[in-house]
Amino acid sequence: MHFFAGARCGYVVLIGETNAGKSTLINVLVGSKVSIVSRKLQTTLDITIGIVIIGDSQVVLVDTPGFISSSNNTLRPLDRLTWEAFRSSDEVLFLVDASKTKFTKSIALLKKIDEKRKISLVLNKIDLIHKPKLLEIAFMFSSLRSFENIFMISSLHSNGVSDLINYLATAMPYRDWIYDKDEITDSTFEHYVSEITREHIYNYLHQEIPYKCRVEVESYENQADGSIRIVQNIYVQNQTHRKIFLGANGRKIKAIGTAAREELSRLLGRTVHLLLHVYDKRPNADKKSK
Repeated sequence: MHFFAGARCGYVVLIGETNAGKSTLINVLVGSKVSIVSRKLQTTLDITIGIVIIGDSQVVLVDTPGFISSSNNTLRPLDRLTWEAFRSSDEVLFLVDASKTKFTKSIALLKKIDEKRKISLVLNKIDLIHKPKLLEIAFMFSSLRSFENIFMISSLHSNGVSDLINYLATAMPYRDWIYDKDEITDSTFEHYVSEITREHIYNYLHQEIPYKCRVEVESYENQADGSIRIVQNIYVQNQTHRKIFLGANGRKIKAIGTAAREELSRLLGRTVHLLLHVYDKRPNADKKSK
C-alpha cells in the first residue's frame, strides 16, 4: 500500500450484457491477462480485479459477470455479485456491444440503474460497425438517460482505450493506494492458473460442454530447474460430460492441456508442466483420471 500526497485510487466497475467485451477491455487496460475471454456466454463466474497505475492514480477495474435476462425477472446469484460491485464503486462503465443488431437486453439493464448514479457509456467493438450507425446507437442510448461520458472503443484493437483510462485516472478520488505498485490483480495464484485452463476448455468445447465445470488446483511445486509443476482437477456433472472432456483416446483433454500449458508458460515466464485430471462429481462415479 502506498501513502503519498496527491495519490488517487478508486474502483471502476464494468457492467453490461454478457459478451459485451468487459474482460477483453480490462486485459487491454492492465496490459496483461487477468480475466479470461471466451465466445461462450457467461464466461466470467466471479468478480475479477485488474489494477492499472497512471501517474499518481491507481485504477482498480472490476470485471463482473455479464447479465443474462431471467424469465421471472429475479436476480440470479451472478447478477447479485454484479450489483454489489456496482454499489461499492467510484465509477461505472456501462459496456455495450455496438456490433449487435438489437439492444433490448442492454436497454432493460440500463433502466434498472438509478438516474442519479453517474455512469459512462462505452460503445465497444466499433471496428465492426460503420460510423453513421455508431452515431445512431450513441444518440439512442443518450435519449434514455444522461451519461458522464460516451467512449467509442475497440478493446480488441486497443482503439480509443487510452482516452478511457486517462479519464478514469483523473476521475479517481484522492485516496491512498489500496494495492502495491507491482500488483495487477488480487487473484490468488491457484485461481489465476485455474481460470486460464477454464478459458481453454471453453475454446475447445464451445458447443459441447455446459457452464457447470470447475477447475481447481490440487497442487503446485517449484522444480529445481526453475520450472513449475501444476496439477489441476476438472470437475464435471456426470459421466457423459467427462467423456466429452476426454475425447477419443484422450485427445481433447490433451489438446486443452497443451494450450493451457503453453499460455501459462508465457504468462508466468517459466516452463510449466501441467497435469489435468477430469472427475465426475457424482458420489459413486468412477474417479479414474487421464
